[in-house]
Amino acid sequence: MQEKATIKVSENTLKMLKKLKEENNFSSMDETITYLIKLYREEKLRRVFGIDKGRITQFSKDDRIEDRNG
Repeated sequence: MQEKATIKVSENTLKMLKKLKEENNFSSMDETITYLIKLYREEKLRRVFGIDKGRITQFSKDDRIEDRNG
């Protein structure tokens, strides 16, 4: 069985969490918060690993170091 904990949030934050929970048909606040954490992690990974997106091209035959002169 998982440990339970109580967290304290402002009334405004609670309203936003309840709205998100309702809009997404989540079964609990825990599921709602877990969803937000997942989104945060995905965005963080996109920022870190997508930094060169659109600027990197495929290697060509000319990129091979052994084929370069000099």
